[in-house]
Amino acid sequence: MEVLLEVQGLWKKYSRSLNASVRYAAKDLLSNATGRTDRNSDLRDSEFWALRDVDFSLRRGEVIGVLGHNGAGKSTLLKCIAGKLRADKGKVVRRGELGHLLEMSAGFAPSMTGRDNVSVRGRLMGKRGKDLAQYIAQVEEFAEIDEFFDSPVQFYSSGMKSRLGFAASSVIEPDILIIDEVLAVGDLAFRMRCYERINELSRNAAVIFVSHSIGQVARLCDRGLYLEKGRVLFDGGVQQALELYQDKLGHQNEKKRGQVFNPELVALELLVAGSPVVSGQPIQYGNPLSLNVDISKLPANAQVRVLLRDTAQSVLMDWNSVRAALAWPDHAAILHVELGNAELSPGAFSIAVQVMSPDGVDHLCLSEAVPFRVAGEYHYAVPVQRAAQWSFK
Repeated sequence: MEVLLEVQGLWKKYSRSLNASVRYAAKDLLSNATGRTDRNSDLRDSEFWALRDVDFSLRRGEVIGVLGHNGAGKSTLLKCIAGKLRADKGKVVRRGELGHLLEMSAGFAPSMTGRDNVSVRGRLMGKRGKDLAQYIAQVEEFAEIDEFFDSPVQFYSSGMKSRLGFAASSVIEPDILIIDEVLAVGDLAFRMRCYERINELSRNAAVIFVSHSIGQVARLCDRGLYLEKGRVLFDGGVQQALELYQDKLGHQNEKKRGQVFNPELVALELLVAGSPVVSGQPIQYGNPLSLNVDISKLPANAQVRVLLRDTAQSVLMDWNSVRAALAWPDHAAILHVELGNAELSPGAFSIAVQVMSPDGVDHLCLSEAVPFRVAGEYHYAVPVQRAAQWSFK
């Protein structure tokens, strides 16, 4: 397949000080005017490298997911590729038409209607006459914002801006499409249409996709690029890139305790194979998990929920004592819960306990979360991966 994008030794620096940034910009303009280009070789006071020697290429038909934590350089990289920022060193070679979605309202005049904004964008792309009319009609059809298409953009919700921005950038069928977190906005039906549209475009385009959603990256991408502090730490299969991302998340997850409510009412101990979980020591896939919950301060017959969460604090599974029809003995102190095997994908998770009143109406407490990591082979971005009994018949 044809190479549509080449990023060659890209470096980009910023200044932490606004005053210094303005001063340096003025000096750089003067240096450019006089033909001096040695300014890019070293950092000046308050400056830092946002990108450091980033180098990769992208072929037609590839969808690459750019991963990394906040401040890793993802958005800076995309803006350099899109031509919105000028790199200090290195270069970007693009072949073919470029479409990008970096910010929902980027390029839209708030006082103009959606139709007028799309018309201006079409004209800037060189469309005239029937081509322009067809482009506007396609954007209107895909965006599905009805009568708001002829209303000023300043009255749009973030979801409507997302629809209009995605439609305006994707219906032109660019050779290179850059997408930055846009699928986090909009309703489910629109996100499903975006997935379908990206799949269509990727058959004949090179797509760069940035998202913190592991599921979205796994669903859309066939390749992963992991950035850390401006450097490329990994460039290869998307599953391996996601595994690295999950491992990095695990280190951060161990420092979190999550939201709590009256945590002094309940204490818990997470056990793996009967022994307490050691902080920083990963659990192997399939090891049995159990929990000791100190319930000495709780009312008898309270409803106890054990919550399994991911790093985004989304509940993946729960175990509710109501389903066990427990009969609390007098002076109960410890509630032991067998959770089954840790049939989870490699990554970071946490366990917390929520307690409700016996009738399930009042929220009594929510414990601190106990973080843990699961190790093993990474098979797709599905957090719960149960083992089944397989046989041929």
